Amino acid sequence: MEPFVPKFRGRPWESGMGALHVYVLPRPGVDAELLRLVQACRPILAGYPIDPQYGSGPSDAGLLHLTGEMLADVPSADYDEAAREEIVAALHAELADMPPFMTQVGPPIGNASGAVLDVWPEEDVGAVIERVRGAIRATRGEDALQHSGGRPHISLGYSHARASSDPLNGELRNAVLPRRATLAVDRVHLLDVTWAFDDGLGGWRMAWDPVAEIPLRGRLPE
Repeated sequence: MEPFVPKFRGRPWESGMGALHVYVLPRPGVDAELLRLVQACRPILAGYPIDPQYGSGPSDAGLLHLTGEMLADVPSADYDEAAREEIVAALHAELADMPPFMTQVGPPIGNASGAVLDVWPEEDVGAVIERVRGAIRATRGEDALQHSGGRPHISLGYSHARASSDPLNGELRNAVLPRRATLAVDRVHLLDVTWAFDDGLGGWRMAWDPVAEIPLRGRLPE
């Protein structure tokens, strides 16, 4: 793995800048199985230069997220209230007829920028992402769709130094069972996501402020 560097419109992120994102967020209680899987990875990931996104225990999801899309036309500071309300309305319209569903995530895998849980099957999540992209395209234009997150996944943490992923993957494979968990998808969140370089860590750290919660058609029980 290599040190992770966030990018905005193909260039390294300006420390402290924000950009609007649409995420699916795991929830304590609803996604307890997933959070237990994440916590099983904790002692292994602690031995590597990976800044964790997970919280301190199964009742705390921390910064775990499944990325839907970044709104990458301009930084979030350039979105006035009317522009934010417009994208929220478009997301509501696009997702209003999509039913909630359960999918699976895992196994945990070390990769070039840290560690992730892949989503499988990915068809339903992919359909939500396409609806999200449609809402962004309709309100902000094609220029706002600058980034591809690749296969849907949940990041367990981002790397802040070089290290081999081979021993990490061996440890995860041998020690973490079960290797998959369920994820409930019945809403997405519009968030103002900030990346800032942390000199003490020697790497980048994420934070976010909530903007809006957009339900799919109906919701799974809390």
